[in-house]
Amino acid sequence: MSTPAPAATGTATPSSSPPQSPYSDSDTVLMAKGDCYGSVPDNAPGRVEEMACDAPDAIGKVLKRAKEKTTQDTYIDCPDSTDDVLGISDTGGPELAGSRDYTQYVNGIGYACVRNLKAPHPGDPGGGGMEIRVGDCLWTEGPDDQYREVPCEGETLPDLKIVGDLDLYGNCPREDDIQLTEDSFLSIAGLEGPTYCARRL
Repeated sequence: MSTPAPAATGTATPSSSPPQSPYSDSDTVLMAKGDCYGSVPDNAPGRVEEMACDAPDAIGKVLKRAKEKTTQDTYIDCPDSTDDVLGISDTGGPELAGSRDYTQYVNGIGYACVRNLKAPHPGDPGGGGMEIRVGDCLWTEGPDDQYREVPCEGETLPDLKIVGDLDLYGNCPREDDIQLTEDSFLSIAGLEGPTYCARRL
């Protein structure tokens, strides 16, 4: 009769993942093309900082970085897939990046066109943000029946949808389509002269 093997003593140590290395900016340019970023966990409203693209807190990636003095009136030239624009400020110290919804990042030394790492993507046609283009939806606002871009699928029900450009004869696809010019919009970001054709929903 064989003798039972003695029971194993002690407890197994669970395997642990190696600690994540600190982020290092190899290009030395704040918000360079291809860099990813996330919100700053402190009392700095709107500010963001670079981090690894696979970091748990990363929220977006830079598509384009422009170096020029910026103001509220600066024309922002971004790729079509841009979801948002970050301002780069320099107030005598290190450069900082943050949302242009905050004044300190509007008047600065450049901007970064960025795209969210995950949906939603307001810069896509119908997404409700950035460039005004075919496929976007509009909501009537203001005393002069001007229009503001809104998501085609969201809490605010849109009134119009941009369906195309004028043809060679200056006409829209349908007689009841509405021609929209720069004066038709409360915000004309991305609208440099073309007249769009919109259709009531």
